[in-house]
Amino acid sequence: MLLFRSIFIQLIVPFLLALGILTFILSMETVYRLIYLIVERGVSIFSVGLMMLYRLPQFLSVTLPFSVVISCVVLMVRLSTDNEISAMNSMGISYCQIGRPFFLFGIVATGITLIITLWLQPAGYAAFEQEKLKVLKTQTSKTIQPLVLNYDFPGKVLYVQDKDKNEDLSGVFITDRELTSDSMVTLADRGRFNVREGKRDLVLALEDGLIHLQGSAEHYRTIAFEKFHYIFRPAQIVTEKEDGHIWGVPTSSLWGNASQSSQMELFLRLTTPWACVAFAVAMVPLGLVNPRRGRSGAFLRGLILVVLYYILWMGAKEMTANLNYQPYVLWLPPLLIWFFGLYSLYKSNLNRSNIFDLLNFIAKT
Repeated sequence: MLLFRSIFIQLIVPFLLALGILTFILSMETVYRLIYLIVERGVSIFSVGLMMLYRLPQFLSVTLPFSVVISCVVLMVRLSTDNEISAMNSMGISYCQIGRPFFLFGIVATGITLIITLWLQPAGYAAFEQEKLKVLKTQTSKTIQPLVLNYDFPGKVLYVQDKDKNEDLSGVFITDRELTSDSMVTLADRGRFNVREGKRDLVLALEDGLIHLQGSAEHYRTIAFEKFHYIFRPAQIVTEKEDGHIWGVPTSSLWGNASQSSQMELFLRLTTPWACVAFAVAMVPLGLVNPRRGRSGAFLRGLILVVLYYILWMGAKEMTANLNYQPYVLWLPPLLIWFFGLYSLYKSNLNRSNIFDLLNFIAKT
């Protein structure tokens, strides 16, 4: 029991170090974009801090399995090079017994990751979108100033004569930043920006204006309007897929939704955390090294295992998304790694070199 507890405790420090470093590296792009909001847009540090906090669960759901691999391989390499594995074997402690604290550690990491993917990640993503809309509302009113050319909107130039205390615009001029034969110039007496929360975009509602179109020198024309809407999609702080909004849907809502995308998202949230325990079991035999041959082999095997898992994961995801397979196929990557880990552990425990040697031993017994 003392040995079990000692191995489990020794896994915690390298796990936390790996988790912190990997999460920091993965979040660098988002941190850069959020710092840009502080420096260039004057967004408050409090709002930016909240947005970073809301994004944290999504980073942790990715880095937790990696951290389990690193902590397990680091500890197994240390135990091997210090000859502690050999000492434990000489005392009658098998590899299966040595693997028990690793298995428990993987179960704990899986439980934490399940909490993140099922509850914290969707709640954090939804809160992130709400905070981003708040920033969008405040920034729009700050950046639109009378008698100043505004280039904040992708591909457009905006100019207004005046803006009152209610944020209503007057004397609005808007056109493409780079004029071409297909460009149009829009003039309006009045305008107002509205934020559509459902679509997460900006709408410039114009009233009583004129659109100038010039296809060629002979086909110049104008269009008068009473109401006209310009729709802007602001630059994304976080790069998203087209269906990225499903990340913010609560897990309880996905259970009752039979659509393909909802079921796929649900099974991704359920299956991805189990990579932690699969990696923990597999890295016990893969982390064994000969003290005379160095440590690099164990780290290389760990890297190959991670790459193999994510190739299987992407393949299963592709089969579910594009080939209309049932989302149950998403269970295959963690299960395959799990069975591979059990096979490798059992083979090492019996001191067999390959599967044929193992089958021959089982047949004789």
